[in-house]
Amino acid sequence: MARMPKFDVVSIEDLAIEEIERIFALADGFADALREGRPCDLAAGLIMATLFYEPSTRTRLSFESAMHRLGGSVISSADMQASSAAKGETLADTARVVAAYADLIVVRHPYDGAARVAAEYAGVPIINAGDGSREHPTQTLCDLYILRRKKGRLRGLTVALCGDLKFGRTVHSLIYALARFGANIVAAPFGGMDVPDYVLERLAAERNYRISTVTVDELKSQAGGLDALYLTPSGPHQMALFTGENPLDKLPSARPPTALDAFYVTRLQRERLAEKDRDGGAYVHFDARALRTSRAQQAVVMHPLPRTDELAYELDSDPRAVYFEQAAAGVPVRMALIAWLLERGQRAIAPLTAGEPPIRFKAEPTPRCANPACITRHESAYLRPRFRLARSANRALLALRCDYCERELRIEFVGHAKSHRYYRFDESLYGYVRQWIDEGSLAVFETVKQAEEGGYEPYRRGPQREVMNATEIATACVEIAAQIIADVADPTALALVGVVSRGAMLAIRMRELIERRTGVRPPFAALDVYGGDAAIHPIEPAGGFDIDGRTIVLVDDVINSGWTVQRAMTALWRNGRPAAVKLAVLIDRGHRALPIRPNYVGKRIPTARGDRVRVRLTVPAGEGEARRPVDRVVVYSMVDSMREPEAAS
Repeated sequence: MARMPKFDVVSIEDLAIEEIERIFALADGFADALREGRPCDLAAGLIMATLFYEPSTRTRLSFESAMHRLGGSVISSADMQASSAAKGETLADTARVVAAYADLIVVRHPYDGAARVAAEYAGVPIINAGDGSREHPTQTLCDLYILRRKKGRLRGLTVALCGDLKFGRTVHSLIYALARFGANIVAAPFGGMDVPDYVLERLAAERNYRISTVTVDELKSQAGGLDALYLTPSGPHQMALFTGENPLDKLPSARPPTALDAFYVTRLQRERLAEKDRDGGAYVHFDARALRTSRAQQAVVMHPLPRTDELAYELDSDPRAVYFEQAAAGVPVRMALIAWLLERGQRAIAPLTAGEPPIRFKAEPTPRCANPACITRHESAYLRPRFRLARSANRALLALRCDYCERELRIEFVGHAKSHRYYRFDESLYGYVRQWIDEGSLAVFETVKQAEEGGYEPYRRGPQREVMNATEIATACVEIAAQIIADVADPTALALVGVVSRGAMLAIRMRELIERRTGVRPPFAALDVYGGDAAIHPIEPAGGFDIDGRTIVLVDDVINSGWTVQRAMTALWRNGRPAAVKLAVLIDRGHRALPIRPNYVGKRIPTARGDRVRVRLTVPAGEGEARRPVDRVVVYSMVDSMREPEAAS
């Protein structure tokens, strides 16, 4: 009995071009064998398990049919809601258990990066049958196989991507593959669902490759056409892939050619949309009229299926409609993939190296993936965010790539843990960052506030000036508390939420003042805007913190851009539905990136954008402890990082 090697196909990038070509050659042989009715026992004695956390017809059945036709067996959990997953079992535990029952596991999952997790925890090969909106590599193998059969080649073809290029995971895998095969890609996003920036920037940084962009109307009105049109679903439209200055704009754009050879149509990914967007707007409807122009006479129509209302049934009888051939190709192509894995094991090829190890951060909290659909955001009990340095086309920001979903974090501020200094990142610091990674002393911060809350000081700063003393701070707190009491008719419906850490300290003071004036002690919670799903920490009452129906006063020390407040509001709405949310701040600097206006303000201080406002608050000293610094608010100018930062010496 042949043995399956531990080689995982999580991304189309896991397969080299030569390996894809070999899989296609095997698929040709299996297609002939199926047509001639020749049996095969290549996988005799082997068992494949299919774990589908999302619905599937073609992918699951074609995988199972492929294994049966190779002489193997299949065990299946087609509905994971009828499995232990419904009881709360993690993907990692499921993968480890099922690996003891099967020689190969095929996984489909709603979260980005889930296939990577399964691959790490299972002792047998994992094949990704679609993870969230990230990738669907075996569908791409089917797409490329049919496209090559119909056009005779892949290199030099031009593929136009049209529609929902944001959530269509088949599109993302196809982009990576076509770029490697030397095809040209044109994007025509319907309704603004553009190719995600992380896909575009990865192509630009790693392959010096850029996708041209046209609108759907421009595409239809061109005198010529394209070699392949990948037509997918809708969303809000964006005319260009990038706005503002971007290094990617310097990359050359391909001019659309003059002949259309293929259309690729796919359904709207409604399950990936926010509920409010699922029924909004008309969607692409593709019919025979698109094939009547001179530029589309030789065009074939492709679709990964299932279709909804985007593909007219009148096309089914047209000989250029090849989407049912695509579906049928799923069996020989997936037979070929399994056979290639067996072939690989017999040749005893050493596993590919993973490259540089993940970054060991020296900071709390460690960064988390910004992608809300990343598996690390949903199975955080055992998964920790993990990043590697990414090759970014924008050298003004430090790019970190999530090891699971492959989304990038753009880091503006970096810190050196040994000196407890932070810096605004620029290209001159890149060498130092690599050094800090090697010594395990790199810290990264999304904002200056996060860096300072972590006890880091700026690399250099200008002279300080005091703008509020202890008496003025105390007076401001009294005035804010009075405004809250006057504004909220029923103090028993009031609750205070303080943004960690100085906002929480101010909220405690205001709660004492409110209780002194009204006799009501409002419930209180601390909120960590970087805390993820556990952002809100109830302080009093200890049993919990009820948000529903209450008037929430969110308290922070300084409002600058408004991003911290926006994150705090998001955390509140994840935990309940308040009757109202009001904002109280000690200092309003007046700079806004977001249209957020505080309801209660202690003092408004006009400052330059390069200035920093720091609020220092007294912490009551414990027995035997030295007296803490008195309350004060200071302003100082922050000096950007220099070419030779003292932290690296």
